Amino acid sequence: FPVTISQTYHHNVDQHIKMFPYLIRNKINSFRLTSGLFPLWEFNHEMVKADEILLSKLKTLGKLFTDNNIRVTCHPGQFTVLSSDSVNVVNNSIRELEYHAWVFDVMGLPLSSYAAINIHGGKADRSSNIISVYRSLPDNIRLRLTLENDERCYNVGQLLDIHDRCGVSVVFDSHHFTFNTGNMSFAEAFDDTRATWGSIKPLQHISNTEPGMEDAPFNQRRAHSQYIHYIPDMQLEAMRDDTIDVDVEAKHKNLAIFALRERYNLI
Repeated sequence: FPVTISQTYHHNVDQHIKMFPYLIRNKINSFRLTSGLFPLWEFNHEMVKADEILLSKLKTLGKLFTDNNIRVTCHPGQFTVLSSDSVNVVNNSIRELEYHAWVFDVMGLPLSSYAAINIHGGKADRSSNIISVYRSLPDNIRLRLTLENDERCYNVGQLLDIHDRCGVSVVFDSHHFTFNTGNMSFAEAFDDTRATWGSIKPLQHISNTEPGMEDAPFNQRRAHSQYIHYIPDMQLEAMRDDTIDVDVEAKHKNLAIFALRERYNLI
């Protein structure tokens, strides 16, 4: 029998609930929730909001995360661009953020960057666009929104300037930083981005260039490796001290996390 979209939604939430013994057993304390929990949301959001059983499951999922002290974040896709010159692109981006914020609201997650909705700056040289849109966002988005440095358009220094003007927290990606330092030292970028989080535990990203690809074209070097082969000293020390949360961005996903833990004695 064909599977309905409603059945797919229920299945997706059910599978997240079922994985909790695995998360707890493996001491996962930070989890990036998929943006694809409810595919085709834009066409079916009224159905989801009217499905009391599905909403109950989503609340159960949120309570499991909260009760087990597992931080939940998300990373909407590359087409979420608040800095665009196109009104349509910005409006579509806000709708995408509204979806993520609604999911987090139903799950009962904090109204702060602890439950980060993390995006990139988007179109270059449009800091004023980002700030203007950011200030106009509803609290359930704005208070959770974070910005991440990238390889081309927004380096750490540019995001720190945006933070100074509107207060948004900055997610430091050490891999992206190697391509776009903005003439900052690693120590400056690491410390200054952490300071943007105030009393909230900072979120950072770790990824690598695949070994052997160091002299390859830019797009191949920027791609995430299968496993983590190198962690900058300051980031590794903070991971060992548990003063930051880190998203591991590697193609082998959970296998890469376990390999990283073993390699760096982070178990």
